[in-house]
Amino acid sequence: MLIDEEEIFNTVKDELIWTKIITICPLTRDNNKSTHLVKYYKTETKEEYYIFEYINADNNGLRVENFDEYHWSDINKQIDFPDYAYIYSRVGNNKDCFKFVTSGKIIKKYIQEYMNEQENKKYEEYKISSR
Repeated sequence: MLIDEEEIFNTVKDELIWTKIITICPLTRDNNKSTHLVKYYKTETKEEYYIFEYINADNNGLRVENFDEYHWSDINKQIDFPDYAYIYSRVGNNKDCFKFVTSGKIIKKYIQEYMNEQENKKYEEYKISSR
């Protein structure tokens, strides 16, 4: 298995814990729904990683490496990533090549920043409407 052109993990040897199909549904942010196949593995040394694969459907160009805080917040409702789990993405149609995208800890940081931004936005709207 190749990740960023290096041999990193072995999905044949590693334990597949679960596979989920997740859908990121837009609210008012945009109108592009995307669907992804996520596989969760554990290695013999108890390291954890997730692989995002793509279902042959119209994902409106949305790929895991382009997700922002909103997308991770929506995914977090479906998958609770541990802090030290790694997230990878399949590169194109090559079933044996993946690249590192992010980690659970970074995702949680993105989500917290997004939540703070949303709270500040609501507070500013409240201040304007209460004048």
